[in-house]
Amino acid sequence: MSRVPAFLSAAEVEEHLRSSSLLIPPLETALANFSSGPEGGVMQPVRTVVPVTKHRGYLGVMPAYSAAEDALTTKLVTFYEDRGITSVVPSHQATVLLFEPSNGTLLAVMDGNVITAKRTAAVSAIATKFLKPPSSEVLC
Repeated sequence: MSRVPAFLSAAEVEEHLRSSSLLIPPLETALANFSSGPEGGVMQPVRTVVPVTKHRGYLGVMPAYSAAEDALTTKLVTFYEDRGITSVVPSHQATVLLFEPSNGTLLAVMDGNVITAKRTAAVSAIATKFLKPPSSEVLC
């Protein structure tokens, strides 16, 4: 019998990713693996976008597998053009699904908005580390 997947709310994801030291080093490794092409063991096809024309929206599907980290995930994102202005429902909503790569069992359903925001900030920090002038000590 399969187990019930964990459900992590935005607050729970925020708590798990509260420190940049928990996010930046693993993300730096993941980016290096991805940049290594097939040798890095990352399979990440181009995102699939499904238009929801009737409601002026889109569904984006972004699966990825990392052999080095043995991680199988999919990020689902919806975007609705009129939301946020005329609605309390945000224009962008994201969910990240985590699977057991050995058998495909769904392990977790996580709020993807927080994950996306944290990942964006961490990638900016990593890019700054590698792109800053070598003599720089303070960046402002």
